Amino acid sequence: MVRLAGLAETDADAEAKVRAALASGAGLEKFRRVVEQQGGDPRIVDDDGRLPRAPKHSAITADRGGYVTDLHAEWVGIGAMRLGAGRNRAEDAVDHAVGVIVRAHVGEQVKAGDAILEVHYRDEGSLAAALPMLQQSVTVADEEPPARELVLEAIRD
Repeated sequence: MVRLAGLAETDADAEAKVRAALASGAGLEKFRRVVEQQGGDPRIVDDDGRLPRAPKHSAITADRGGYVTDLHAEWVGIGAMRLGAGRNRAEDAVDHAVGVIVRAHVGEQVKAGDAILEVHYRDEGSLAAALPMLQQSVTVADEEPPARELVLEAIRD
């Protein structure tokens, strides 16, 4: 994105600029401004206790030991939407307190019972609607999955 914006000539220069912004705190300050410009309270960047909290939480756990080999992001997103974290239709309300936190990522080794997804919800009905999608979004297998490419494609001018 830095290159596409014309702020760097090479990938190495772009990476150096991003790392400098992170190290100096400029990136965090920019994020505060983005939150503020979208009507949010920028103080949440430094105090996440200001964020809304769902009254209940549960975990999707590994049913056996092994490696997380797949986390189907679309299914996690649909599960979160069923909790109220997103809209199915434009007129649906969004509950900013509910959602899903990924606790174990693809490639991580887990033991039976380890939390893979942490689910924050308000009521049993929304949890029941979300659970089937969330449970099938996770795959644990015996073999460690091959490393995935972080950059799939570079788009140039």
